[in-house]
Amino acid sequence: MTQIVDDQLLSELLRGGLPPRPDEAVFTTGYWYVRLCQAVLGASERTGALSQPFAGQPASIREQAVRKLLELPDEIGLISLRTLGPLIARHRRRHRLNALGSEALAAAAHLEASVFLSVPSPRLEDALRTEGLHVEVIR
Repeated sequence: MTQIVDDQLLSELLRGGLPPRPDEAVFTTGYWYVRLCQAVLGASERTGALSQPFAGQPASIREQAVRKLLELPDEIGLISLRTLGPLIARHRRRHRLNALGSEALAAAAHLEASVFLSVPSPRLEDALRTEGLHVEVIR
């Protein structure tokens, strides 16, 4: 099986944590990856939910995690929008999701993956379940 993790769970992985299902392949979406990059690399003195876990690390650990963020490890997969674009368009007719949710749904459908979220996302959760896909909020 395959799992897709959201931006907060991706952050944990890059800081040395384990994925929800350690024995399964791990993917994230481009949008979740970009959000994490923007939060961490654009962080100022004010930190948020995505940047604070990086900012709160000792300098050596933070630098290592940022390097992993800049060069996403090979064991974390991303699917090209060339592949997902048509799926996003098809799913958009059936589900009222924003760009982030549409990409997550398309990626999960393409990979037949379980999706793990750090916070509830009712519309995305409903769309995933409607498409027969597993979704779990793990916080």
